[in-house]
Amino acid sequence: MLKPARASERGAVLVETAMVLLVLLATICFVLDMGHYLLVQQYSAERARAAARMAAVNNWNQSQVANYYAYGATTAPAGGTVIPGVLGLLPSQVEYTTIATAGSPAYCVRVRVSGIPAILYTPFLSGNYVLPAVTVSVPAQSLGATN
Repeated sequence: MLKPARASERGAVLVETAMVLLVLLATICFVLDMGHYLLVQQYSAERARAAARMAAVNNWNQSQVANYYAYGATTAPAGGTVIPGVLGLLPSQVEYTTIATAGSPAYCVRVRVSGIPAILYTPFLSGNYVLPAVTVSVPAQSLGATN
């Protein structure tokens, strides 16, 4: 048979439970924050890859690539390019360059995205961060031909 707890033991259990719950909640917040951080990083890398691929195939210019990266279309929405796209992505974060000359076998398209914002809420890590730049190079499959 269990012996009833004394008043001092009840207080110790309460303190231990509070400590364990605090660590558990901080761990859960950390896991959720890192998951969101990785989601934004992966999404921006995938958008840059898709924009580079479409630019290589269709011979797009800087604004078309930047709009495709941020909005999923070659044109900006009604409010212009200052409106954030999915996950806060902006066309101004995109740098588009071509390497070699059109028609050359070495012709390729490079899309570089920088300044991607990420926000963390975990205690002691909370704040606004900038993700590392993403650079994608794709060979131009159209070799400079237009549709």
